[in-house]
Amino acid sequence: MNDSGVASYFLLDETAVFDVSPEVELAEHPQWMHVTHLREGRYSLILTAGEHLRSSKLEVFSDSTLFVRFSAALPSISLDGLTCSVVFLEDGTQAEFQIGMFHFCGATSPSEWRTVDLDLAWLAGKRGRLLVACGPGAKNDPTADWLAIADLCVAREGERKALLAKTHQSLRMENEIAHFSSVYRNAFYSSVQQRQSETARGVVRKVRRLNGLAHAPVQAARADIVILEPFEGEVAYAYATRLLRANVPQVPPDFQARLRQKVLDHGAIKVLSICSGAARIEAGLSAAVPEGIEWSLLDINEDLLQIAARQFPPGTRLDLIVADANNLVPTGEQWDVIICVSALHHLVELEKVMLFISRSLKDDGEFWSVGEAVGRNGNRLWPDAIIAADAAFSALPARYRLNADTQVVDAVIPDKDHSIGCFEGIRSEDITALLERWLTPVNVYRTNCFLWRMVNLAYSGNFNLEKAQDRALVIDLVRAELGHFRNGGLGTELFGVYQKKHLFSDGASDQ
Repeated sequence: MNDSGVASYFLLDETAVFDVSPEVELAEHPQWMHVTHLREGRYSLILTAGEHLRSSKLEVFSDSTLFVRFSAALPSISLDGLTCSVVFLEDGTQAEFQIGMFHFCGATSPSEWRTVDLDLAWLAGKRGRLLVACGPGAKNDPTADWLAIADLCVAREGERKALLAKTHQSLRMENEIAHFSSVYRNAFYSSVQQRQSETARGVVRKVRRLNGLAHAPVQAARADIVILEPFEGEVAYAYATRLLRANVPQVPPDFQARLRQKVLDHGAIKVLSICSGAARIEAGLSAAVPEGIEWSLLDINEDLLQIAARQFPPGTRLDLIVADANNLVPTGEQWDVIICVSALHHLVELEKVMLFISRSLKDDGEFWSVGEAVGRNGNRLWPDAIIAADAAFSALPARYRLNADTQVVDAVIPDKDHSIGCFEGIRSEDITALLERWLTPVNVYRTNCFLWRMVNLAYSGNFNLEKAQDRALVIDLVRAELGHFRNGGLGTELFGVYQKKHLFSDGASDQ
């Protein structure tokens, strides 16, 4: 809630602040009831035709959404059905913004709840109240037109799931306690418990409440960090990244050392790079470990493959493969290492890629993900990260917020969806879960929640690290990043080593 008492969300349950007009008389219908004629019975607020719910005051943001789960509250309603309308009523102007009008067919109610999930970005910046009304159908027959609202939530994207999980908390807790008290008295468990009780000769004991320490709210502390001096000619992006890594206890995998060890263990190995592009990283690894490796570079762009080839000495065993990584299928060929340098977030058919990797690694093989973008789809920041990032970014003097791409001083960090019109970050959010579904993590390093967005090519040139003030500003940005990370911020940059999990024999099923 902000200083003016306006909340960033509204969540409907029996503890919420709202009113229903006209005022409900309980003799007419209960305000809350268990709706049981649907396949899933849910505790719901009831509105009848002519009644509307008005929420407490809230503010809408660019990432605010509306989620509502509703249905006819009775097994049978009027023949002409009922309507549910959702309106945003702006404070001050009293302007009404129609969000949606939904119709339920008459007579017998459906067996499933209806859910609606709507983006409210078009109302960003407005303050007001949500109005949800129940109305009769086209013939104005209100008979038995009861509307059940099981869930109603307006919230910012990062808040909504947790809020919805909190609805009817006391009711759920009562059910939880009763459920497990019953379950553990079942013979399946009770016979073992009884035997252990008799052996232990246990007795009933006192219980106590856990009381937290009483203390005043603590302001977020500035993150203490190790300060490094910039290298000569080092740009802000490189310096900030190096400073960040120096202050995160975990270190990224040493791919060069792992490659060298693979060669020592096996004498000769095969390495495949998926979506290799110009293969700058791969060529660097080859130069560091020049013997004992056959390199396969796979990319859809033959021109880039030729650029890559010229970075490898003529004596290097080099296999160039033109292929669309989205359509990879196992061929029977296997590699000791499969590597992908910051490219999975450009692929749509990730499941196919994971199957290919799993089937194409030798049994002791490894998959290396190098600098992968695993943030929100479209290379956007997570909702909590954009709030923290904007706070740090907006504190910078204007000249450091000059965007080199647009030549405009940005008030906040642009956070547009880069997957519109191309494949940049098209399925970034799915990458880590799919990697762990198909492979076993060995060494995973994930950091950089938002720092990269403040010192990327759009802004990095605004900083002159030879000046103490500019160095101090970069250090403050790193400090903000570390503070967010230490408070549970989710990194968007992944360096990981994964081992093969599924061992297939020849002719084995893909299932």
